[in-house]
Amino acid sequence: MKKTILSLMMLAFFFASYAQKSEISSAKNNYALYEVGLQTKTPMKKQLESLNLAKESTDKAITNAKTQNNAELWAYRALIYASISVTDTVNKANANAAFETAKEAITKAKELDSKNEYSKIIESAEKNLAIMMQNKGVAAFNKKDYKEAYNSFKFIADVMPKDSLFNMYTAMAANSAQMYDEAIKYYNKSLEINPNNAGLFQELERVYMAKGDTAMALKVIEQGRAKHPDNMSLIFDELNVYLNRGEAAKQITKIENAIAKDPSNKTLHFVAGIAYSANKDNDKAVEAYKKALEIDPSYSDAIYNLAVIYINKGNAYITEANKLPTTKANDAKYNALKKKFEVELGNALPLLERARELNPKDVSTLNTLREVYIKLNKMDKAAEVKKTLDQM
Repeated sequence: MKKTILSLMMLAFFFASYAQKSEISSAKNNYALYEVGLQTKTPMKKQLESLNLAKESTDKAITNAKTQNNAELWAYRALIYASISVTDTVNKANANAAFETAKEAITKAKELDSKNEYSKIIESAEKNLAIMMQNKGVAAFNKKDYKEAYNSFKFIADVMPKDSLFNMYTAMAANSAQMYDEAIKYYNKSLEINPNNAGLFQELERVYMAKGDTAMALKVIEQGRAKHPDNMSLIFDELNVYLNRGEAAKQITKIENAIAKDPSNKTLHFVAGIAYSANKDNDKAVEAYKKALEIDPSYSDAIYNLAVIYINKGNAYITEANKLPTTKANDAKYNALKKKFEVELGNALPLLERARELNPKDVSTLNTLREVYIKLNKMDKAAEVKKTLDQM
């Protein structure tokens, strides 16, 4: 009799234990049905039915002492709740609640899975959460809610630290939110993964410039140019940093060395023109812009900048003339300076007219052209340009 009672007790224990383990099996089976539904493109409502049955099984299993510390259970619970969060696009409250439960389950699963038996399941759960956060991040960024976008992308970047793209997205959102230290952190992470992306060096340098840290901006550019010596964007940005620091001369040697290696590069000659002009060496600036135009006669930026040099030279002459005391003895000197002024503006005029042909809607070109027409007393031409500007 005692043996019979003992056997019955053992049998009851077996069935109780089996019943709890069957909840894990039930959760797995219903999740498998959900995956079939994904592949066959069944309606969302049907997919959620399978997920809800799977969810209920894990809810029961985590309350039982026999299975509440089962790593497989928590891994599947994470995956199931994460799948609900990304699948339920109608009930946002339900999706958000599932998201939070999935995060908790992921943490618990990682604690229990000491042998990494269920790491792929946990990883799948994390990827599902990442999909949800990606959608939230993109929506927030498009609404210019950059802090919310940063928080969403940061979640993905932290979950998938080897993903260069989402580290970059996190940095971009942080930068847009003026969270410069966070932007620097995630641009650096992205660069560690993908140093071959020259644009990342440029973006990181610009964050430092936004912070007013020109020393670090130059350091980043130097790192970028060491890996991408011919990248023109980095060359331009390096020049801009030196211009910002009032140290254009320091860039000139680098540009001249680059031109020696690639003399047919019009952009290098253009950059040289900017650097020479900033260093108040107008003759060399003119030479550089003319060289760029020999290579490409339609290089509108070089045409405009060359015109501006002539205008500045002309303005310097007329400023000097206007400072002369109004005496008969100064008439000849005044007229000579005025003539030089007109010659320089005459040099600029055809260049500006050509720049207008190339970029007929460029406001800077039109305003400068109008100013030159006025100074040269071509009032009918100036009026025509003003009419164009007024219609824009």
